[in-house]
Amino acid sequence: MNKRIIMGVIAAAVAVVAVLVGVSLLGGDDDSPDGVQGVEEAKALFAGIPQSGNTLGEPDAPIEIVEYGDTSCPACKSASESTVPELIDEFVRDGTAKLSFRPIAFINASSERGALGAEAAAMQDAMWPFVEVLYANQGPETEDWLSDELMEEVVSKLGLDVEQWRTDYAGEAVASAFFERRDSATTDKVNATPTFVVTGPRGSRTITGAGNLSDFEDAIAEVGPPS
Repeated sequence: MNKRIIMGVIAAAVAVVAVLVGVSLLGGDDDSPDGVQGVEEAKALFAGIPQSGNTLGEPDAPIEIVEYGDTSCPACKSASESTVPELIDEFVRDGTAKLSFRPIAFINASSERGALGAEAAAMQDAMWPFVEVLYANQGPETEDWLSDELMEEVVSKLGLDVEQWRTDYAGEAVASAFFERRDSATTDKVNATPTFVVTGPRGSRTITGAGNLSDFEDAIAEVGPPS
């Protein structure tokens, strides 16, 4: 399924008035990207931590923290600046937990484009820094701010293979991943972003909104391995 079909399905699903079919191929606007922010900060934040697909951290970590996020969501941007760095410092770097990002689209066409772009970055094990930089350059949620050109600039600045990203961005694997994230969000009863699902050997706990460090400490103590 290509992105033109995806956008048609999404438009029907969320009753977006604007015609979204083909929009991810055309980009959100005609402005060329200039001065992408946050690249070096993102590289520093994730330095030295294993990444695989949409997951950050040791693969065998006993706790998984799944974040459902929307690249056009201001609260998700806030979480990327506060909650996520704290989780990385407290739980991910020492192998207690791993973080998985599941991009979903609640707000606008930029949400959809960003989710597809993030899935393409995941093909190069770089979803987390890609999303972090998108948040650093986030436009107003009332506007279709995210263009393909801006995403390509982010991909280039992160040192990824731009041509491969373009190929993956237009491919069926990314389309399939997009719908899998949507379906998993439905299963997890996600109705707002960000939503975090903390899962361990003793169950799972959901945190809606950015939360704070104590919320995650409590959740990990509840669902993690017995002490």
